[in-house]
Amino acid sequence: MSNAKRIRLIPLALAALSSLAAFAAQAGVADTAVHAKAAGIDLIVYPMGVKDVVTFTGSMPLGDAFLVAKADDPAVPTLTAMLLEAGTTRRDKFAISDTLDGIGAQLSLSPSAARIGIYGKSLKQDLPIVLDLLAEQLREPAFTAEELSKAKVQLEAALRQASDNPGTMARETMMLGIFPAGSVNAPVPREAMLKAVPQVTLEQIRAFHATYYGPAHMTLVFAGDVDAKAIETAVAHGFNGWSGGVDYLRTAPARLPAKAAEHNIAMKDKSSVSVFLGQSTGLRYTDADYLPMTVGVDVLGSGFTGRLMAAVRAKEGLTYGIGGNLLGSDYMDGGLGINTTFAPELMDKGIASTRRELQRWWKDGITAEELDARKQAMVGSYQVGLGNTDGMSTAIIGTVERGVGLAWLDNYPQAIQSVTLEQVNGAIRRYVDPQKMVLVKAGTFKK
Repeated sequence: MSNAKRIRLIPLALAALSSLAAFAAQAGVADTAVHAKAAGIDLIVYPMGVKDVVTFTGSMPLGDAFLVAKADDPAVPTLTAMLLEAGTTRRDKFAISDTLDGIGAQLSLSPSAARIGIYGKSLKQDLPIVLDLLAEQLREPAFTAEELSKAKVQLEAALRQASDNPGTMARETMMLGIFPAGSVNAPVPREAMLKAVPQVTLEQIRAFHATYYGPAHMTLVFAGDVDAKAIETAVAHGFNGWSGGVDYLRTAPARLPAKAAEHNIAMKDKSSVSVFLGQSTGLRYTDADYLPMTVGVDVLGSGFTGRLMAAVRAKEGLTYGIGGNLLGSDYMDGGLGINTTFAPELMDKGIASTRRELQRWWKDGITAEELDARKQAMVGSYQVGLGNTDGMSTAIIGTVERGVGLAWLDNYPQAIQSVTLEQVNGAIRRYVDPQKMVLVKAGTFKK
C-alpha cells in the first residue's frame, strides 16, 4: 500500500475514536436527522462529530420477490444479487475494486430474503465517486454469461460447504420447523437450492432485476461529516432517471402451531454435535410485548452473563458456548432460538441441562435483580453503539426497515427502563412453551 493511500485511510481509522465523545453532546436522533429525497430515494442525513468521514447504509426492499422466486426458481434472487458486484455495463469488477482501493473507500451489497442491504464508507470528498459506483451496480449490472457461470459455481460450492456444517444444517432445519413456508424467515431448503442453481438463465436474472429493483421504496442513511445538499446532488447524479421498486412485504402467513418435534441429522467425522432448540413466538418488533420479551431472553441467553452460559458452561462444563435470542421479528412474526454445541458423549446431559434452565426460566421468570442489571447493560450497550458512524447509520436504517420512526431511537433507553418485572415474566409465559419446542441435533452421534 502506498504512503498516499495510508494517509487517506487515517481519517477512517480515527472516526470511531472521535465520534463516541461527540455523541454525548448531540440532540435527539429524530430532531437532528435531516430528511430529503433525491431521484425517488428517501435520504436521511445525520451529522456527527467526526471530520472528513461519511458512513452510509441503505435498504432496497424486495417485496414478495423471495416468495415468488421460492415457488418458481429459488436461486434467482441470490444469483441476481451476486452479479451486482460482478461488473457493470461501464466497467468490470476489477476496475470498480481499483477505484475503491484508490480512494480508500468501502462499498458492499448484502442480499436477504426481504431486501438488498447497502453499506459504504469514504472520505467526504470521495462520496460522490462511491455513490456513482453504487448507482452503476444497482442500475446497470452487466449480467454476462461468464459471470453467471462463475456465480453458479461459487453458490453451489457455498451450499455444499454449508451442507457439511452441523451448525448450518441444524439452524436451517429448526427454522423450517418453526416458520411457515410463506414466511421470509423460512429458508429455502439447501437441497432445493442446489437443484435450482444450474437451471437459472440470464433471461430470468434480467427479468427479476427489472421487476424488483428500483428507487421507489429505497432509503439511504448518511452519518458523519455530512452535507445534506451535497448528498442530494450526488445521489441525483447517479440515480436520476431510474424507476421501479417495490415496498417491504409485511403480511405474515398463519403462524405454525407450536408442536414438539425432534430431528437428528447424522453427519460423519464431526468432533461435536450442534444443537438448536426453537419455537415460533408470533412477536414482531413493533408489538408491545417485544421489548419485555427481549429483556427476558437476554437474561436467559445473552453472553457470559446469561443463565444458560452460567449453568451449562461455567458451572457444569458441558459446552464452550451456548446462547439464546429472538429471531426474525423485523418484518414478520418471529421466534425464539437457543443454539449450542456439545461433545457427542456430553450431548444428552447437555440437552437435559439446557431444557432444565429453559423450564426454570419459563416457570419462575426472572428476578428483580436480573431485570435491573439487564436494563443497565442493554441501555449502555445501545448508547455506545450509537456513538460511531457505523452504529448510528445502522440503527437508523433499522428503524426504517421495521417501520418505526426515528423517535423510537430516542425513546429506546426510557422504554427499556420502563419495562416491569410483571411484563417480562408475563411475556415469557405467553409466548414460550418449553414442552412444544423443535429440537434439532446435527453431527456425529455417540454409538
